[in-house]
Amino acid sequence: MLVTEIRPQKRDETRYNIFIDGEYAFALPMQDILYFKLKEGCETTEETVEYIRRNLIYIKAQDTALHYIGYKMRTEQEIYRKLQEKEYTEDVIAEVMEFLRKYGYVDDREYCEKYIRERLRLRPKSGYALRMELRQRGVAEKTIEEALNGTEIDEAGDAAGWLEKKARFWPPDEKEKKRLQGFLLRKGYSYDVIREAFRQMEGDEA
Repeated sequence: MLVTEIRPQKRDETRYNIFIDGEYAFALPMQDILYFKLKEGCETTEETVEYIRRNLIYIKAQDTALHYIGYKMRTEQEIYRKLQEKEYTEDVIAEVMEFLRKYGYVDDREYCEKYIRERLRLRPKSGYALRMELRQRGVAEKTIEEALNGTEIDEAGDAAGWLEKKARFWPPDEKEKKRLQGFLLRKGYSYDVIREAFRQMEGDEA
């Protein structure tokens, strides 16, 4: 196996991308490059390359993933993108993802359920808006659908809560009503839900 190129990474110049037989293999700090005697144009053994992949690269990738999810729950796609940013190869990323799934470190369904509950508790949004946010995080449509169907969302009640918070005065005149409608539309609520929210507020007022 021929070391064909060693070049510093753009994002982290303390680490170097190693190319074996013309293909990217892994990235190492200079001390490891020197330790394993990797030099451009020189041969290395298959055993050395495999040892590096299994005992250095995979463990480092695993640590990167565990640190990334250590302070905040993440979706599979978010973790995948983080490992890609760190320039790990697809085979290493696949192994790390398999490990995370096996031991319950990543679960998109659980992520969706917690995300929806937290959103509704702190800053309510429509089911449509929640769906869009979860899509942006790379969650599969089927998983989002299952999580939304399993969560009781009172869109009209949540929208009425926003009206109570955001109305400058009540009952609103036409100008204020249009401003509030625009606000709720931007939150992802439909016209039917918005009408029901206004009806609820008018009923409370009566």
